[in-house]
Amino acid sequence: MEQDHKNGIVVAEDDPVTSLLLVSILKKWGYEPQNVRDGCSALRVLRNSKTPKVVLLDWLMPGMDGIDVVKNIRKNHAELNHYIIMLTSRSNKEDVISALDTGADDFVPKPFDPGELKARIDVGHRLISLNQELIRATQNANRLADFIAHYDQTTGLPNRVSFTEKVEQFIANKGVGTLMLVNIDRFKLINQAKGLDLGDLLLNYFGARLKALFDDNTIVARITADEFGVFIPMEQETDVFSDGVSDFLISQTSLIHTAMHEPFPIDNGISLTVSIGACPVTPDIPGQAEEFMRRADTALGRAKASGGNRTIIHDAQMEREIKERYSIEKDLSSAIGRKELRMFLQAQVDENVLFTGAEALVRWEHPSRGLLSPVIFIPIAEESDLIVKLGNWMLEEVCNLLKKHEGKNFSLSVNISPKQFYRPEFVSEVLNCINRHDITGHRLILEVTEGLLVKDVSEVAVKMQQLSETGIRFSIDDFGTGYSSLSYLTKLPISEIKIDRAFIKDLPGDTQSAAIVDAIVAMAQTLGLKLVAEGVETEDQMHFLSQKGRMFYQGFLFSRPAPAAEILSSWL
Repeated sequence: MEQDHKNGIVVAEDDPVTSLLLVSILKKWGYEPQNVRDGCSALRVLRNSKTPKVVLLDWLMPGMDGIDVVKNIRKNHAELNHYIIMLTSRSNKEDVISALDTGADDFVPKPFDPGELKARIDVGHRLISLNQELIRATQNANRLADFIAHYDQTTGLPNRVSFTEKVEQFIANKGVGTLMLVNIDRFKLINQAKGLDLGDLLLNYFGARLKALFDDNTIVARITADEFGVFIPMEQETDVFSDGVSDFLISQTSLIHTAMHEPFPIDNGISLTVSIGACPVTPDIPGQAEEFMRRADTALGRAKASGGNRTIIHDAQMEREIKERYSIEKDLSSAIGRKELRMFLQAQVDENVLFTGAEALVRWEHPSRGLLSPVIFIPIAEESDLIVKLGNWMLEEVCNLLKKHEGKNFSLSVNISPKQFYRPEFVSEVLNCINRHDITGHRLILEVTEGLLVKDVSEVAVKMQQLSETGIRFSIDDFGTGYSSLSYLTKLPISEIKIDRAFIKDLPGDTQSAAIVDAIVAMAQTLGLKLVAEGVETEDQMHFLSQKGRMFYQGFLFSRPAPAAEILSSWL
């Protein structure tokens, strides 16, 4: 008999003879049973026993019978896993079913057979043991599941879920603190160069070193692949919090920058730089944990966009800018459907100031903000897929305008964003547009930037060649400010380059700008490319440029951007 079962049995029997017999037999088998004489006592014993027991429970007892005891235990104390064997002289099938239906686990008729009783008691103890093992296994599984749900498997640090929950608790308790998101600069490159195993090892070292910088009250967690979170709780009355949170954050982030630059003992020493976005967590700023995470992430994005290896602290000005950008993006997404976009043109002229064409520009007639310059909304559109939607609208408007002025000898240029150009459907979209409007391709010029050309020259060449076969021409916008290379000028079907206004604005006095313009002109003449000077605003600039050779001009000296109808009525 296992020692665990020695006291694991209760006898509830009101008949003294039967009770004495049961106790005597049980002691002979090595048990030390607990004996009670009525249902109320049995219920009290079972309710107070946290250790599961085998219960020999008489059906008929004074005050509360066995059936009522079973019903009460199963209904009100379902967490108690007692194994209940009903004892009764009722032996017909209906009584057995009734006893089992109420929650009894087994049934032994009286007078009982000792051998049968012992077998049933042994079964009860085995089932109790199995159930206890199942409970322990479930508890272990729950603990494992909780660990998996709240801790990072690579570093052993709390994960984003756990980090957010802990920050949430501080906020709920009106707590204050500082929150930082720490991102390893160029970690993807390390993974690609050295493999995922070394990357995981580095993350382990990084997490351990980051945690060692702070005391036990600070929460350090791994948020995503190469991003860690740090939350430092602070006393609300702390002077450094109320008077110098920025100074405090800078001091803490400086510790991180310095510590992570020390070589890690991997691959003969790896030094890291980090980008950090930080924000204060204060009760006077409403918001949940995710709101403060968003603010820190916004600051982190600014730090990474600035080249990394720096800290940006979220402030009120940044929050206003983010909300403004969100509002513009939200409104821009439906501006086309609401017909709020306007096509403007800026004229291009030859050396005799005769109209040869124009660059198509977009303006936004916002219902509450008025006419918006592209400087305000184009960068926002570039960061999202809205630039594709905007680019397709412009292409459609340009083709429509060319069709309206069919037979006129001028061309229109339209800017093409990299996102638009690299879409698989780009070529077919352009061809469908000119076919739909029944215009000749030679009147359409697609302006692209130098940055687009160097991404994948082979893909660019295929698309440009397919479109140039229809007469469509390509122009390089802002030439000289990006990745100038003679190689792509000779490999790609480019017919025009535009000298960026940055090299025009200080002419003719700036010798460096003049030298750059001379080089661009010489290259264009050698390659037989049309040359357009952007940003021409003075007669002196035009006179200086005209001495360099044949050139076309675009700028305020000749035309400011204006509605398409206005430009064409003035020049045609």
